[in-house]
Amino acid sequence: MHSDKPKHKGASPRELLHSIETLTRHRDGSLVRLSAMQSLLGLVGPQSIRLYDVLKKDAKHFVSLSAWNEADEVVLSDGILSEDLFEPVADQSVMGQSLAAGSDLSALENGMYTCCIPVLMNDEPLVLFEMRSREPFDIEALAVARGVVAVFRNYLALLEDSQRDTLTGLLNRKTFDTGFAVLLSSAIKSEHDAPDRVERRSPKDGSHWLAVIDIDHFKRVNDTFGHLYGDEVLILMANLMRGSFRQRDRLYRFGGEEFVVLMRDVDFTDANNKLDEFRRKIEQHIFPQVGNVTISIGYTAVTANSTPGMVLGEADEALYYVKAHGRNQVRCYGELLEQKLLTEKTLHTQVEFF
Repeated sequence: MHSDKPKHKGASPRELLHSIETLTRHRDGSLVRLSAMQSLLGLVGPQSIRLYDVLKKDAKHFVSLSAWNEADEVVLSDGILSEDLFEPVADQSVMGQSLAAGSDLSALENGMYTCCIPVLMNDEPLVLFEMRSREPFDIEALAVARGVVAVFRNYLALLEDSQRDTLTGLLNRKTFDTGFAVLLSSAIKSEHDAPDRVERRSPKDGSHWLAVIDIDHFKRVNDTFGHLYGDEVLILMANLMRGSFRQRDRLYRFGGEEFVVLMRDVDFTDANNKLDEFRRKIEQHIFPQVGNVTISIGYTAVTANSTPGMVLGEADEALYYVKAHGRNQVRCYGELLEQKLLTEKTLHTQVEFF
């Protein structure tokens, strides 16, 4: 784990520019993290470096390890961030004091010189870099580290903005393929670990799900109350989604009144209950000027053989079934197939959405 590379002796302008160019080359958040870690490892030269995701609950900080070095290589953790992976931070540790202050801090801890640099977004720590060395970090090394982290923070903020829907703040359509690829890799691993539980069309064997959510009669909302109030319905809808689903679930606005949720590591019953609970929450919510609105939800299992087009098509078929049978319901594509209420050749072009 420990590298015997020489202590930092000053990064040349060429090295710094190369580091910045490499870091800002990527459009994927994981690759940006990887590049920042590699830059710090190469330019500052710590024996070890770790990157933690940070969660704050009830004024207490929790962290989850997301990347670390093995000698001169950086390793990223796989999977989707989950709240149960976070561990509490000791208040008096270097990390705890750094997070509490919202600024970098260097001190001797457990026989190693430790430097922690938090990255703040909206005045709250999002991630934290922790570097450890057997020798003290000199002033120039710390200045380089702060500079790299500042570039990382600013670029990550720009990247985050480009991945968000401008109206609702949810993830946008163009980021869906990346999120789906992460979910698919988890589905492949799950089926590899328990192949005897896999049955493509059984709704009760899935553990990863994609749901398509559509606001009923949304055109009437815009036509009756105007687009300003229609936009407010969309914004409030997004806020209610954030409060209804888990941190590990990925929430998208695909455009118009259509939203998508990717859910990981939840069985059929819990997925159905969570979606129906959200449907009821929307039904009971009073939207300004508009009053009550309802939503229709279709969802399907994501398995190792799934593709984005396949699962979106299946969830859409379930959604169109709901639209054609009264709206304001939640239906699973696999369950509709089992009940012979749908066939794989079902067409939905005749359904009127408005």
